[in-house]
Amino acid sequence: MKWRTIAFFFLCVAVGLFIVVQSKITNGLQLYVSAKTITDYQTTIASEIEDTARIEKLVQETEKKLAEYEEVLNDDDKDIKDKLLDELNYYKLIGSKTRVKGEGVVVIVDDGTRDLYEGEDPNSVLVHDMDLLTIINDLNRSGAEVLAVNGQRVTNTTSISCSGYTVRINGQFFARPFEIRAIGDSKRMAAALIGPDGYGTLLQDYGVIFKVTIRDELTIPLYPEDQNYKYTTKVSEGE
Repeated sequence: MKWRTIAFFFLCVAVGLFIVVQSKITNGLQLYVSAKTITDYQTTIASEIEDTARIEKLVQETEKKLAEYEEVLNDDDKDIKDKLLDELNYYKLIGSKTRVKGEGVVVIVDDGTRDLYEGEDPNSVLVHDMDLLTIINDLNRSGAEVLAVNGQRVTNTTSISCSGYTVRINGQFFARPFEIRAIGDSKRMAAALIGPDGYGTLLQDYGVIFKVTIRDELTIPLYPEDQNYKYTTKVSEGE
């Protein structure tokens, strides 16, 4: 409420100054205002009202969070530090800002070494970006929670693309062989890749080297770069 009052105050001041300036300029004469100008002002006012509503919701969320902290402070059985650390660790986990471990699979993919058939395209035994993307998609479909390719954490902004004889991942270039690590239900992920219709089985049939190893525990590194969101904002409940 406080933010909305402040925003309306400045908006009223701005409109008042505009009227005073226009009165001075026109020296009491009527000034023609185009329909487009009126529409622009209406759009600006509507935008200010939306911003005010958004800020008000943000204040409400912050007050709710503050109330939770105060509740923890008044409870002798709870520690505010532990709660803050739990939240920090959670946001680090979902933001790919911490190393993680768990059961999963390690997939090795490499160019084939068999002799080519007469007239065969050599690309049929080479690893391409589409192969890596298909394997990652199959792992995600079978429940992978966290993935990495050659030590590069796969995030929501990761791109994988061929660049000559190398593959570009997170802006860095890597040559074969490729190692994909995935944390999740190891047996389910392995079965999805090397089953009768699995993509790993298809690559093996073409002569590409493809190996899957089930691990009781493996580690996946964090994503070291900052993720900046310029066009994205949080949508509150009910919005």
